[in-house]
Amino acid sequence: TARASAMHARVASALEEEYARNAGSHADELAYHYARVHTPETNPKAIQYMCTAGLAALARFANREAVSYLGSALQRADAAHTGTPPAEKSVIMAGLARALQRTGEYTQASALWFRSRDEALAIDDVAAVAVAEHRIGLGAYWSANLSDALSHFDSALNAAERAKDDGLAVRIHLARAIVLQDVGDVKAAKKGVETALRIAERKNDKVLLARVHRSLLLLYAWAGPKEKARLHGQRALEFAEESNQKMLEWTAHWGMSVLSGLSGDATGVARHLARAEALNEDLQSPILPIWTAEIAVQYLSGTGDWEKGLEQGERAIEMARTFGQRSLLPRLLVWTALIHLWRGDSTTARPLLDEAWSLSRAGSPRLEGEIPAVVPAHYGIASFHLHTRNYLEAIAVGEAGLAIADKAGYDAWALQWLLPVVGEAALWARQWEKAEKHSKRMRADAARLDHPLGLAWADACDGLLTMLRDDDPAAGAVLLRSAAEKMDALQIPAAAAVIRRHLGRALIDSGNTESARRELKRAHDVLSKLGARSELEAVRDQLRELGARPPAKTSSSGAAGLTGRELEIARMVAERKSNKEIGAALDISARTVSTHLSNIFLKLGVDSRGALTDFIRQKEL
Repeated sequence: TARASAMHARVASALEEEYARNAGSHADELAYHYARVHTPETNPKAIQYMCTAGLAALARFANREAVSYLGSALQRADAAHTGTPPAEKSVIMAGLARALQRTGEYTQASALWFRSRDEALAIDDVAAVAVAEHRIGLGAYWSANLSDALSHFDSALNAAERAKDDGLAVRIHLARAIVLQDVGDVKAAKKGVETALRIAERKNDKVLLARVHRSLLLLYAWAGPKEKARLHGQRALEFAEESNQKMLEWTAHWGMSVLSGLSGDATGVARHLARAEALNEDLQSPILPIWTAEIAVQYLSGTGDWEKGLEQGERAIEMARTFGQRSLLPRLLVWTALIHLWRGDSTTARPLLDEAWSLSRAGSPRLEGEIPAVVPAHYGIASFHLHTRNYLEAIAVGEAGLAIADKAGYDAWALQWLLPVVGEAALWARQWEKAEKHSKRMRADAARLDHPLGLAWADACDGLLTMLRDDDPAAGAVLLRSAAEKMDALQIPAAAAVIRRHLGRALIDSGNTESARRELKRAHDVLSKLGARSELEAVRDQLRELGARPPAKTSSSGAAGLTGRELEIARMVAERKSNKEIGAALDISARTVSTHLSNIFLKLGVDSRGALTDFIRQKEL
């Protein structure tokens, strides 16, 4: 051991002489050797190079490497007999704490930040106090301790202003605004972000401007208008790319994916998620994939890829628990539970929803939880009661959630989630006035926010009102068809299929049995592929009522590759209809029918209309 130590010392000394003034660029190499020299006189250099190597690793997001270097440096600094200067030790502690936060080790990171703050207070280093209080506040926020987070941010802001550190003041204002928004004080949140914007514009700092516009993106994404949010998102991306700040670019893409989801833009969600996931390949954070998973699960639940949605949701829930993501965990629990619920598995869904309710502190007499966790918790429980036909409870929980969302200014969330659930529950409870009130609000808010999904829900609610209350199924069918087509355009097949089931009922009641059969079979195809058991059984019952034999619940492997429109055309071919007749029935041209048939023949491996007819009949499609 002694000979090895001496040899490392000789190598380190030779390398240091070789690199001369450029030794700092080779800190990791020098740190490797100095770390293996066990003499007191080499301790200062070992600490110096470990610190330099650790901070360099932190800058390139090699977070595990940074923890290793900086942890060793701090251990030596604490044990050094000669004593490491307080300023140098403060830098090591700050870097190590940041690396630990990135790897999700919040308890250890917070302990270091508290230590760093106390040591900075002892030497009256207000700049270091500001940094430490800011980081302690972030740790409290990520652990869902919002009141503690605000207290530490206030202390941090006071210290940053005393230190005249405008850059840090901007970051604190933005972090504080996020907490204020989460507790429902949108007015104070906007004031904080506007203050940060003035400072960033005065300094003309692209990194700070990227941070501010990212915060404004999220602020307006929840509350609207979405065009204002999109403009800030584009500016955030521009400034982040210009300054080569990949972490800021990641957060901007994450925010844009949130905005796309709230705007009913499935294509936009997929595009921004893909970019965020690609950036994380460079950042190598274990935390960021949990945040992208939340958006992905919502996206997959809407587009109908429920198997993948459940797989990602369950994995993300475990990761969120492992890394202490208490503010995110309730939302992941809700989105995952809803897929189980829509598949008819309320037994699996309920414990997840109850856990989300408890973690978010929803339903407490004095609201203490985060709005972004509390509102989804209300949505999840209200959806459960709607699914299990406990309509009055669904209305009560949903309207309580609406009151919270309205107070916090979360207009898009109220429109996209809570209003449709409460409106539908009121319909089935025959509370016509309440259903009409919520439907009118949906339409007005959707028009104000330019929200296509809200308009689709309003059409569905009005269609059911017209059919059930006004006893006018023909007029109701027009609105329900409009809602289903809008859902299809938004790439939300499950919702479109459920609305088509109601459309089938309206068409049956208005005497248009042929159209009813066609719409119900189209809904059946989608619900069968999704595995939405309860809705599928309802569709099959309606088909039997028409005297039609329901299709097989599980399509053959070949038929599973057909789209809903292709399967619809294939069935009409089996009924001996010509391309012209099919086109007239579906309101498309005969040439478009011919194109669809070419695709169908290719997918099923058939070469004639007769062979296609045999396939459809043999497979009971």
